[in-house]
Amino acid sequence: MDREKIVRWIDHFILLCFCVLVIFLPIAHTESIRAFSFGIPVGLWLIKMIINRQWLFQQTPFDFPLLLFTIIASLSLTTAIDFRYSLEELIGNWVTGVLLFYLVVNNLREEQIKYLLVALLLGNVIMVSYGIYEFFHRDGLLFDYQVRSSSLHSGFGTFSTYLVTVLPYFLLSFLFVRNNLKQSALLILTLLNFFALYLTHSRGAWVAAGVLLMLVGWRVLSKKTIFVFIFLVCLLLFFLVPAKILEHHTRITMNGKTPANIETLQARWELIKFSLGKLNENPFQMLGFGRRSFGKKFKEFDLKYKGAQLWHAHNSFLNITFQTGVQGLALFCFLLYELIRYFYLYAKRETFPLHKFFLLSTFMMVITFFVRNLSDDFFVDDSALLFWLLSGVAVSFRKG
Repeated sequence: MDREKIVRWIDHFILLCFCVLVIFLPIAHTESIRAFSFGIPVGLWLIKMIINRQWLFQQTPFDFPLLLFTIIASLSLTTAIDFRYSLEELIGNWVTGVLLFYLVVNNLREEQIKYLLVALLLGNVIMVSYGIYEFFHRDGLLFDYQVRSSSLHSGFGTFSTYLVTVLPYFLLSFLFVRNNLKQSALLILTLLNFFALYLTHSRGAWVAAGVLLMLVGWRVLSKKTIFVFIFLVCLLLFFLVPAKILEHHTRITMNGKTPANIETLQARWELIKFSLGKLNENPFQMLGFGRRSFGKKFKEFDLKYKGAQLWHAHNSFLNITFQTGVQGLALFCFLLYELIRYFYLYAKRETFPLHKFFLLSTFMMVITFFVRNLSDDFFVDDSALLFWLLSGVAVSFRKG
């Protein structure tokens, strides 16, 4: 068997692993499948280098920002509250995600992207269908947040994050798909995604979905129509939507006293004030990589609102600041700026429909993903891996 044929078969198998990874990433308790779908392509990538007798690593515009943040995140280990925990988090959540990004960039060809999109579509159908079924099977009510859809995910928060991550690709598909039958099918699936998102009763994800709708509307509608849409949404929220949907309460035990109820937004506001106060005291302090570094440092705050799950700052940017200092936040924002700028500029210049679609969708995905993470921090585990995978796909056909 000649060398080119072996490399071609390796590429096919790597693609298969990517497709399996896209389908199984959102599904909880599938760590073994994910590990094989991620680990096998890494090994095959190395084998390709040996066969080709060359270093197969394509540079990207993000190498320098990624390197800078990796360095500052690594330096945070020197002052970490829990060195072992932070080291595991750094490798498991940051290094693994960046490795997946480069793995996709260097091993996915343009003609293979359509297969990955089919896998994304298939996985979404499974997640959304089961999410809607599960909600009503558990006797969930449309105007009550006591039951929340989590589908096959680890919880309603991660499921809602998954939905706002993939929704840009379904929403924008209407601008590029010309077949009426396919458009109708995508419309139904998109509406089901929004319905499933509603069933999570995750207000932070709803805000992200609203931002996504405005971004898409800004592209396809007149500015006047957009402002009318925003006005109608505000009317809907303040006058028509039941307060029970917008107000969520949780049971807490404050300072060991009698249990009481607190509105979750109020609890988050107390968390934000506490976080900003601590960061103001020492903005350059690095607690070490990982969300639990916050809880390990400020145990008294978590105990003060016991039951409200305030063991981290519930905001990706605040968490990054606690973990790596304000210097880490600056470098991370620089990386996000470069990602958003790259996807926007290349989408604007691109003429090939599939490329333009994916670049524009990824541009909106990055924005909605981090809008979602303003009210929580799901830039970890499978949510982060899906983010890096989709970003890698968008870069894979516009390298350099």
